[in-house]
Amino acid sequence: MPYQNDPSFRQADEQLTVMRSCPAGDPRRAAARSAAILAYLPVADRIARRYAQRGERLDDLTQVARIGLIKAVDGFDPDLGPFLGYAVPTISGELKRYFRDACWDVRVPRRLQELRLAAAAAAERVAQRTGREPGTGELAAELGVAVRELTAALAAASAYAPVSLNAPGGGDGIELGELLGGADERVEQVPDRVSLRPALRQLPERERRVLAMRFVEQRTQAEIGAAVGLSQMHVSRLIARTLVGLRDWIDGDATRVEVCQARPRRGTRRPAAGRSATTGRPAATARRAARSSSRAA
Repeated sequence: MPYQNDPSFRQADEQLTVMRSCPAGDPRRAAARSAAILAYLPVADRIARRYAQRGERLDDLTQVARIGLIKAVDGFDPDLGPFLGYAVPTISGELKRYFRDACWDVRVPRRLQELRLAAAAAAERVAQRTGREPGTGELAAELGVAVRELTAALAAASAYAPVSLNAPGGGDGIELGELLGGADERVEQVPDRVSLRPALRQLPERERRVLAMRFVEQRTQAEIGAAVGLSQMHVSRLIARTLVGLRDWIDGDATRVEVCQARPRRGTRRPAAGRSATTGRPAATARRAARSSSRAA
């Protein structure tokens, strides 16, 4: 930058010399420092505009560049060369630190940030040498790093400014967040369904039918009882005991799949062995009573 021939910058350099020659606490030192900073503000503002195309506000970049200018004025040593040779790298470094530490929406380790920048430079070198875009393996070999590490660094670029979920994701006003998948309860039930199949195959047809009407067809216990010829209370006990057995099966005890047998109705109860089907008394007693009746007749 052709600032060396500008009279205002020559005067600013003289102020820097005065600042360095005055002891700490001398009012002339503070005045010379302020004059030098004000004179070189256009330099800081111009450097800030170089980085204005990276998506950050120019006002913020200008403020960061001016902070870098203040640091350059405070740390300048006239014996080491001209001020601009020291100020320009100092201001640029302050801006780069700002981009590295404050502009990422998702915090990425500095090592990956630097590797990403090195990969961009290496890609240009390899493309000039080979005449084509290099692959990840070629870039990793060029940089001397592992492919996995380079892949992580390249993926980190998307963490700088992620796309908002409220951004348009398609036609009809659909947002990007609406296109993302969510939890599917049916998928979460797949392991249970697979585990239950062997146990369900061991159940009698009536138990399978009752479970299907209750949990698939969403019928009430009264409706199920009317369909299978059982009372509502018996349907309730049947479902409860069958579920206990199925739960035991899932827990690893395949021998406890309980099958509930229906109790016969009172009108169709079979007599116990050795008893009469009509009176319920022992069969021998019933026969003697029958013979006595015939003799009396």
